[in-house]
Amino acid sequence: MWLKVAAAVILAAAGVGLIASHLQAAWRSGEEGAKVWFYDQSERRLYEAPRDTVPPDKGIGGPSGDGVRAVVVSFRPEQSDPHKRRIAYLETHTPALKQLLDRARTAHAAGRAFTERIPPRDSDYFRTNTLVKRVEETEWHLTGSPEGRAVMSEWQSWRGPDGQPPIVCVP
Repeated sequence: MWLKVAAAVILAAAGVGLIASHLQAAWRSGEEGAKVWFYDQSERRLYEAPRDTVPPDKGIGGPSGDGVRAVVVSFRPEQSDPHKRRIAYLETHTPALKQLLDRARTAHAAGRAFTERIPPRDSDYFRTNTLVKRVEETEWHLTGSPEGRAVMSEWQSWRGPDGQPPIVCVP
């Protein structure tokens, strides 16, 4: 009798553990599988990268390290047409911020605790270590500068064929 009860408890615990691991994997895959747009500056081409990729990235051709995050927009009726997408602006990080974020990503991927402090995205540290520019520009601007803020916001005034505002596109 006790042997049957013990076997039933063990089987139930194993079932609960299996269900929990499947639910945890499904929950994590939503974020881990997410993609964002990057732009290879030498190839002049958009490419998909995992959401946690830290710019500058190696890119897809030409000199390594010229892949930067791209904020891509389109207008609702045209969003499924890749030829109608527009790059609103490009974004990259200074070497110091990139190294910090890469260390955090590596620790997370290895299942280790990351003990360094990561400043909030709206902090002065991020604003002085994140750079933006328009595709056709050569000069990068700090996100906290007047020029940087203009680069990041001007796409919001663009209008589509029927006057609709643009929406951000993801791969």
